[in-house]
Amino acid sequence: MRYSEGIREPRDILAEDKQRTSDTCVNILVYPLPIRIFHWVLVFSLSLTIISGIIISFTYPLLTMRTVRFIHVSMGFIVLAITLYRLGYGFLSGDYKNFSIKLEDFKTFPELVKYYLFLREDPPPLRTKYNIGQKFTMFSWLMGVFYLAFAGIMLLNASFVSKGPAFFPLARFILPQQIRVTKFFLTIYFIITIILHIYLAHTEDIAKTQSMFTGWVRVLRKK
Repeated sequence: MRYSEGIREPRDILAEDKQRTSDTCVNILVYPLPIRIFHWVLVFSLSLTIISGIIISFTYPLLTMRTVRFIHVSMGFIVLAITLYRLGYGFLSGDYKNFSIKLEDFKTFPELVKYYLFLREDPPPLRTKYNIGQKFTMFSWLMGVFYLAFAGIMLLNASFVSKGPAFFPLARFILPQQIRVTKFFLTIYFIITIILHIYLAHTEDIAKTQSMFTGWVRVLRKK
């Protein structure tokens, strides 16, 4: 190739600048305020729940054990409450449709795996707001929160569980040690998937990560 072929003419640069000026920026609302409230309350409460749970199990805390247990139980109830809030908002607003899993989503799974393994440049097209991997992860978090809340109540007060008609049969069927082991592995699962979520959120589209603060994404729209 001749050297002159790599040189860009001034008129070409001016044409590109003119094309850029013909584009307009528009703001698109990605995350409404109720979703952002849910997200950050969940981040705060779930983080404290996990950290306090690990402190109770493995370390000698700087605070008293009574204080750590109070933080763990309080934040756990907040996690459950904010999850129920998100479910209610999803059904009232129609946002639950973004989480629905259908056959069309399963068809995109092989291509999604290729994308995450860097075998495909672009992700497969979305049927709704989230891909099949995100939907399964969110559904597993939902089931995990419900189970951990149930297990926490089972371990919180032995006398309450033994006298309660709803919990007594379960307490006889499920041993406390089994519950503790299951809670431990679920906690590890939450930690791994949260780290993966943070990584993907910051590498796939940083604009969407920023929109979790403002709610809006600024995109170019050609005239």
